[in-house]
Amino acid sequence: MQIIKGKKKIRGVIYLLLCLLTVFVCWLFVGRNGVFGAKVDWISQHSVIPDYFRQQFYDTGELFPEFAANLGGGQNIYNFSYYGLYSPVILLSYLLPFVKMSDYIIAVSIAGIAVSVCLLYYWLGRRGFPEEIRLGVALMYMLAGPVIYQSCHQVMFVNYMPFLYMSLIGVDRYFDKKRADLYLISVFLMIMTSFYFSIGGMLALVLYGVYRYLEITPKFRVPAFLQDGVRFVMPMLAAVCMSGILLVPTARALFGRKQEAAGMKIGELLTPQFPPLRVAYGTYGLGLTTLAITVLIVGLTYRKWSERVLSWGCMLVISLPVFAWLLNGGLYIRDKAVIPFLPLICYLIALYLWKNKKHEISLSVNLVAAVLTLAVIMYSYYGNNATISYKMQWQLLMLDGMIALISIAVFCWKRRIAVLIVPPLICLTLFEGVSNAYSSELIEPAEYAKVTDSRIGDTVNDILQHDSSFYRIEQMGKDTENAADLNRVWASEQWVSSLYSSAYNTDYQNFRKDTFELEQPYRNDLMQSVAKNPLYQRFMGVKYQIRQKKDGTPIVTENAGVAPIAYATDRVMTEEEYQTLAFPYNQTALMNYAVVNANSTDNAESAADDQGCKSLVEATAEKSTFTIPDMNTKQMKISTDADGNIEIKAKNKTSVNVSVPAETSVYSEATDYNLYLQFQVDNYRPNHDVAIWVNGIRNKLSSESHLYYNGNTTFTYVMTLPSDQTDLKITFGAGEYELTGVQCYIGSASAYTEDMEEGQNLYQSAFQVDRDDTKGNTIAGKIDVQNTGYFITSIPYDKNFTIYVDGKQAVPKKVNTAFLGFPIESGEHSVVIIYHASGVAAGKFLSLVGLLMMAVIFLIEKRQTKRGTY
Repeated sequence: MQIIKGKKKIRGVIYLLLCLLTVFVCWLFVGRNGVFGAKVDWISQHSVIPDYFRQQFYDTGELFPEFAANLGGGQNIYNFSYYGLYSPVILLSYLLPFVKMSDYIIAVSIAGIAVSVCLLYYWLGRRGFPEEIRLGVALMYMLAGPVIYQSCHQVMFVNYMPFLYMSLIGVDRYFDKKRADLYLISVFLMIMTSFYFSIGGMLALVLYGVYRYLEITPKFRVPAFLQDGVRFVMPMLAAVCMSGILLVPTARALFGRKQEAAGMKIGELLTPQFPPLRVAYGTYGLGLTTLAITVLIVGLTYRKWSERVLSWGCMLVISLPVFAWLLNGGLYIRDKAVIPFLPLICYLIALYLWKNKKHEISLSVNLVAAVLTLAVIMYSYYGNNATISYKMQWQLLMLDGMIALISIAVFCWKRRIAVLIVPPLICLTLFEGVSNAYSSELIEPAEYAKVTDSRIGDTVNDILQHDSSFYRIEQMGKDTENAADLNRVWASEQWVSSLYSSAYNTDYQNFRKDTFELEQPYRNDLMQSVAKNPLYQRFMGVKYQIRQKKDGTPIVTENAGVAPIAYATDRVMTEEEYQTLAFPYNQTALMNYAVVNANSTDNAESAADDQGCKSLVEATAEKSTFTIPDMNTKQMKISTDADGNIEIKAKNKTSVNVSVPAETSVYSEATDYNLYLQFQVDNYRPNHDVAIWVNGIRNKLSSESHLYYNGNTTFTYVMTLPSDQTDLKITFGAGEYELTGVQCYIGSASAYTEDMEEGQNLYQSAFQVDRDDTKGNTIAGKIDVQNTGYFITSIPYDKNFTIYVDGKQAVPKKVNTAFLGFPIESGEHSVVIIYHASGVAAGKFLSLVGLLMMAVIFLIEKRQTKRGTY
C-alpha cells in the first residue's frame, strides 16, 4: 500500500512538473517576446468575438442567441459560431465577468496545452508504455509546431485537443470496460469547442477504434466487425446530434457564404503525395520531427494487423490529397486538416520507441526507413522545386534527417532508447526558438495595452448615456489598430459596420466591395475594416468615431448629419436606374435617395421619377483632371503613356505630391470639398502585393497566391479635404504595376443636401429606438412618418427577419441593394424587428434527440453490465 501511495505521489509530481514546464515553454518561446497572442486573427477574432458572446449573455440572459446586431451592421450570430459560441471553455468565462476576455483566452490556451500534455502522458501510461517513452512523447507533443504557435494565433486549430485526448481515453474505456460515457461526452465537448476540426478528430477516433477492435479481437469476421462498428459509432452519432443546436444553424449560415471550392480532379485527389512539411517543422501541419516520417514508414512493416492498420490509416490520411480536401470542406487543400491526427502520430512514435526498446524492429528496417526518410525530403525539395519561402524549415528537415539517421545507427550500437528521444526534442526546441525569435506576428505589450485600454469602453458608455438616438460608434486609427478592432465592441448598445469572419452576410459583403466600392486596406479578403470614406460613414450612421492619442487617451469626433440606423423617407429611386450609375455617382446617389425595387415604388406617394433622380445625382460631383508627374530615380520610375496609363516601378515604398485642380462649378474655395479618385491596377508581379496610399488611405491588392486573395484590382479613394488643400500625398508600395482608367471627381462636401428644403431631405423621419426593448434578436421603437414611403435601415437584409408595425406583420424588402426595409404609411407607428436564425428550432430538436440517444445508450449499457452480457 505504501508503495502504491508513493507511486501516486511521484505521478502527481510529474503532472505538476509537466504543467510548470508547459507554462515555462510558452513564456520562453512566446511570452517573453510579447503577449501570448498574434496581431491579426487572435487580437481581432479569437479574443474579441467570445467577449461579444459574453456581453450579449449579460445583457439578455439568453444562452442561445440568434442575432449579432453589433457586428458587421447586424449579422446572424451563427456567422461567428466558429469562435466559441457554445464552447465549454468560453461558457466558463461567463462566470468571470471581472476577467478581461483576452487575458482569459491567454490563460485557458496555455492551460489547454498543459492539460493536453498531461492527458497524453496519462493515456500512454494506461496503454502500458514505459515512463521514459511517455515523458519523451509528451514533450514532443508540447514542442510540436502547431501546439504553441496556433494557441496564440488560430486558437480553434488546437483548443479542442484536451477533449480529443479525453475521447481517445474514452475509446479505451469503451473497449476495456464496455462503457461509452467518457467517449460520448468528450466527443460532444470537442464538437462544441471546435466543430470544424472535430470532423478530423472523429475520423482519428474511428481509426483508433478500428485499431483497438483488431487488437482485442482474436479472429476477424466481417459481419461481427460491421455490427460492432455500428455499436461503436452510435455514441459518436449521439454526440453529433446533441451538438445540433450549434451544427444545424451554423451549417445554414455557412451555406449563405458564396465561396468557390478549389477545382480539383479526381485523379489529383487520389494521387498519393507526401509533403514532408505536412509532418515535420510546420505550424500548420503536424509539426513534429523527421522521426515521425520514419515511424510511419516503419509502421507499414508491422506484423500485427491492428498496428499495421493504424499506421497505414495515418499514412493514407497524410498522403492522399482527398482527405485534406474533404476535411477542409472541399474549399482547398491545406495541411491544417491533419492537425487532429497529431495524437495518433504521437501514439505511433511511442509504439515505435517501445518496439525498439524491446528489440522488435531490426537494424536493417530502422536504417532503411531513415534513408527513405532522407530520400523523401531530398526529392520533395529538389524534385518538386520547393519554394524558398520555407527555406528554414527545409534546412531543418534535411539536417534533422541526417541527425536521425546517425541517431538510429548509434541506437543500434548502444541500444539506449534515449538516443532516439533526445535528438528530436533538441531539434524541436531549436525550431520553436528560431521560428518564434524571427516572428513579427506577435502583438507587442504596449500595443496590446493600447488596444484593450478600458478607457475606450468608458468613453463608449459615456456617449451612449448622453445620446439616445440610433447610430453607430466606431474606433478609427492606423491600419494596424483598425485590424485589431474589426470585431471589437465595448458595450451591448455599440454598433459597428466592420467585420472579420470566415462566414458573413453575402449581400453586405458584396455591397461594400462591389456596389459602394470601398477602399480595401488588407490583403485578406475577409477583413472588412471601418471605412475612411466619409460618404459610407454617413450612409451607415457612424455618428461618433474614437481615436487614441499615443498614450492611449481616447478622442471623440462627432460626424454631423449622418443617417440614423433606421429612418423613413419618400425620396426613392429604382434599383434598375441605380445600377446605371457609375463611380462616384453610385455613392452620392445613396446620400440623396433610398434605392428600392422598381415594382415597389408605386407604394411611395412622392416617389421621384428616375430622370429627376439622376439629374440631381450627377450634379453632386464633376470630373476633374488628375495627373501624376513622371519621375526616374534609383528608387522609383513613373511613366505615363499617351492613353493616360501610368506605369510604376518602385524598389521601395516611395511618396510623391500630386496637385488636384478644382476648377469645377461644385467647388467653392470657402468650403471643404470631396475628392473622388479611382483607377484599375494591373500587377506585373502577381505573386507580390501592391499597396498605394492616397492621403493616408491605403488600398491593397494581394498576391494571387494568397489564400484569401482579395481581388481588389480597382482602387477607390474618397475623402473630404480642407478648402485650402489642392495637393495630395500619394505613396506607392514596392512593385511593378500599371494604373489604368484613372478618373477623378470633385464635389462640395455638402452637395448632396444643400439643394433640398428642410423636411424634404433623405432622412425625413428618424426611428426612435427603445433601448430597453432593443437587445438580443429584437429591435424596437417608434417612428413618426411624415410622408408615406419606405422604412429604411442600414442593417444587412436577411430573409429571417420578421417585422411588426403596430402589431401587424409587414413584408420585409431589400433596399439600397443589400439592406432591410419595408413600405410604411405616414403617421405614428410602433415598429418591432425580430430576427430568428435559420435552423435553430431544428437544431434544438436534434439536440433533444441526441440527449435521448445518450440516455438510451447509457441505460442499455447499464442493463447489459448487470447481466454480464455486454
